[in-house]
Amino acid sequence: MTLILKDPRNEDLKGVAKKIREGESCIYPTETCYGLGTNALDEEAVKKIYSIKERDMGKKLSCIVSSVEQAEKYCELNTVERDVCNEFMPGPLTLVAKKKNTVPDILNKDFVFRVSSNPIAQKLAQESGVPIVATSANFSGTGGRYSLDDISRVIRDRVDIILDYGELEKQEPSTIAKIDKRNVEIYRKGPVSRKQIERFLNI
Repeated sequence: MTLILKDPRNEDLKGVAKKIREGESCIYPTETCYGLGTNALDEEAVKKIYSIKERDMGKKLSCIVSSVEQAEKYCELNTVERDVCNEFMPGPLTLVAKKKNTVPDILNKDFVFRVSSNPIAQKLAQESGVPIVATSANFSGTGGRYSLDDISRVIRDRVDIILDYGELEKQEPSTIAKIDKRNVEIYRKGPVSRKQIERFLNI
């Protein structure tokens, strides 16, 4: 049976974070839309996310972490990548970085992450101590969801926990970027533009 928490408080989030760490699935708010997540280091839990949203396992997943420092436990960042993270995170920038062996291949060939500016998402990542899968709470190939009423009943019934944060302000999905030798490659356009990143890097 799905546990639904309305306007979750810090004590609620500690308990939810523990369940996420143990591999349970959760619908939670982010700075862009409602996300569907679990412990990104737990291969079986990640498989469940693919199943819940009927996503092709060839379409890989990104994560939310609590900080750049936490991200560096799971990926290798050079000075330029770290500077970009510190400038644009927390916020709607997702960075593609070289992952460490502690991250399962089922998640992605790289470590693709962002630090969310949403306090709920950030607290979950902090309290769980693990990166949390960050994929939209929808069926694969459909648009973002900004309230629980927008989310399919089928998906809601398939997850273990739902955090109801009310209706979210509609935002674009995060920018997905890779920085390679000061070359900026955009995999998905979003709120942070290539020009903003290049301007910051003076290139």
